[in-house]
Amino acid sequence: MKKQFPDLGVLYVDDEVKSLKYFEAIFEDIAPIFIAGSPEEGLEIFEANHEHIGLVLSDKKMPNISGLDFLARVREINPEPLRFLVTAFADLDVAVDALNDGLLYSYLSKPWDPADLEHRIIKALGHYSLAQEKERLVREKADAFQHLMMADKAASIGILSTGLNHHMRNALTVMRTFHDLLPYQLAEEIEGEPGDVDFWTRFYDEVGGQIDRMTSMLGNLAEGTRSNTLKFAGDINLVETVSQTSDLVFGQRADVDVSVFASSEIPSIEGDPSRIAQMFRLLFDEVNSSLKRGGKVEVNFGYVANSDAVKIEVLDNGSPLPAKELERVFDPFYVRSDRPEELGTNLMACYLTVFYHGGRIDAKIADDGRNVISLLLPVKATQPDDQETTLDLLNRLSVPETVPQRLSAALVS
Repeated sequence: MKKQFPDLGVLYVDDEVKSLKYFEAIFEDIAPIFIAGSPEEGLEIFEANHEHIGLVLSDKKMPNISGLDFLARVREINPEPLRFLVTAFADLDVAVDALNDGLLYSYLSKPWDPADLEHRIIKALGHYSLAQEKERLVREKADAFQHLMMADKAASIGILSTGLNHHMRNALTVMRTFHDLLPYQLAEEIEGEPGDVDFWTRFYDEVGGQIDRMTSMLGNLAEGTRSNTLKFAGDINLVETVSQTSDLVFGQRADVDVSVFASSEIPSIEGDPSRIAQMFRLLFDEVNSSLKRGGKVEVNFGYVANSDAVKIEVLDNGSPLPAKELERVFDPFYVRSDRPEELGTNLMACYLTVFYHGGRIDAKIADDGRNVISLLLPVKATQPDDQETTLDLLNRLSVPETVPQRLSAALVS
């Protein structure tokens, strides 16, 4: 006979063996039944199976651990499954207090009536199932909204990148040519060395450095927004990639400690190997720029089964990001208040790489005050052809073709 709730188990804990067998025999047609003869055994079963258990029932009076204490520990492990206390009539006041405190979903007195208990189990599992479905729908809508926001930002960055690259590269070419010719022109006009060689050397190097910086920024913008150059492959070992890129960035800094933690269950993913490696290099470059002597970087890996994705958290104890700036750190022209000379093109490029692989990225502050960049990369990447491109978005919004040109012209002027 098919169970009414085949995916939602029921755990019953009681030190009376007959009661356990009786419970299992009566209600095994409703849902998978787990039974335990002690709170200790019940905790072991719940820890191993809590993701597949929707209801926990416990007798109140048991040796070593009371039913209320057992249910309190169950709530600490996973607060979602509903909790019933089975108690004698004389202890109903205690059960009512626990119910009011939120520890219990309900209670029942011993000896329990099979027909009444069956009705209450079915009602409780139905309630839990609906709550889980509602949470799943909310999560899916939140994920869809997050993806739409990422698509919108990626489209905006693409428009900006097109305009900036077209106009600013022309200007930078002129500036670079002038910069390269300046020493020869200066030597020709003054027929010898200038009076203040140190001044001219510092000025010349500063100008060259700023030109290089602007060229690099435009390169990051152009590379980050170019989804059609991605070359997807399988079997990317993220742990190995992160270890190699962290060695590349932090290898010369003996004053920085880098730790990588990963379980053996981390699967390989699909994606563009070079862009994934570049993303972590840019991310570590950004972290490195904020670290002082004695800095610590921690990278944690985990597998998220319900999303079939790998989660990577990069934590550092560098200069903390202001809370009000966390939502802006991936903007292309984000400027940190503590480093106004730096633009946010590194993190912007990371953002786009994650987006083009169908993943998510965000920034937050950990409870201990460390900066956290959290990435979620799907095992099977959503390739760019499956995503909405900038042109698709513009067409869908019925934006005239002249808008990008007008926007870029306005930015340059």
